[in-house]
Amino acid sequence: MRLLVTAILILFSTAGQAQFLKKLGKTAERAAERTVERRVDQETVKSTDRALDSVAEAPKDRKKQRSKKRKKKAVIESEE
Repeated sequence: MRLLVTAILILFSTAGQAQFLKKLGKTAERAAERTVERRVDQETVKSTDRALDSVAEAPKDRKKQRSKKRKKKAVIESEE
């Protein structure tokens, strides 16, 4: 009788451990996916910010280049 009870307890504890490990594995998998998604989102935001910054700064650079060219032309024309 004790042997039967012991065998039943061992079977139930093994099944319980298997379920626990299965849940633990799924939780770890979900955590890893969330981490990857968060990292992808961060990189996407960074690259989008860089692109927007370069677009916002581009006209300023062109205006500076134009004014430099005009100054050079004025200097060249005054020398002639």
